[in-house]
Amino acid sequence: MKLDQQTIAKRYSRALFELAIENQQTDEVMTDLKSLVIILKNNPDFITAIDSPNLPQVAKQQIIVALKQDAHKLVANLIQMVFDYNHFAALPAISVAFETLVNEQKQIIAANVVSAVELTVEQKQRLATEYAKRVGAKQVVINTTIDSSIIGGVIIESAGRIIDGSVATKIAKLKRMLVVK
Repeated sequence: MKLDQQTIAKRYSRALFELAIENQQTDEVMTDLKSLVIILKNNPDFITAIDSPNLPQVAKQQIIVALKQDAHKLVANLIQMVFDYNHFAALPAISVAFETLVNEQKQIIAANVVSAVELTVEQKQRLATEYAKRVGAKQVVINTTIDSSIIGGVIIESAGRIIDGSVATKIAKLKRMLVVK
């Protein structure tokens, strides 16, 4: 049975996370994984070449050696292992899953915020602080998007939860209430 990339990513990232915690090196491992993903995104031919049956094994191993060269020991071992088990294409997903585990451990959550206008630095900071208190997180990392159709207010989406404080939604609710009565 062939495993999907999400399952592979969860398994490898969990094992890597446990080793990184054991060695107190989660930040170093995460930094190296992010660097590796940047290299793979900038050179998509690496994944294609590694997965290609046309490329000789010796050439594939040379790519792997080059990628492992300056990597943290745990990341270098991961690179070799995913290569050996034909899961190399899952590396970006493993990196994302690992970062999620690290952020959970540090109680850092990400929130996508939609606003009608650009938020100031102070507004973003206040929003992050208040939302962190509300959800019990130590830190909230905000990613903002502008959508003038919401008229005003903000919509926060994080961890499967949506808080809609937009003026457009409030107007729609008022409209429904007026129609019912």
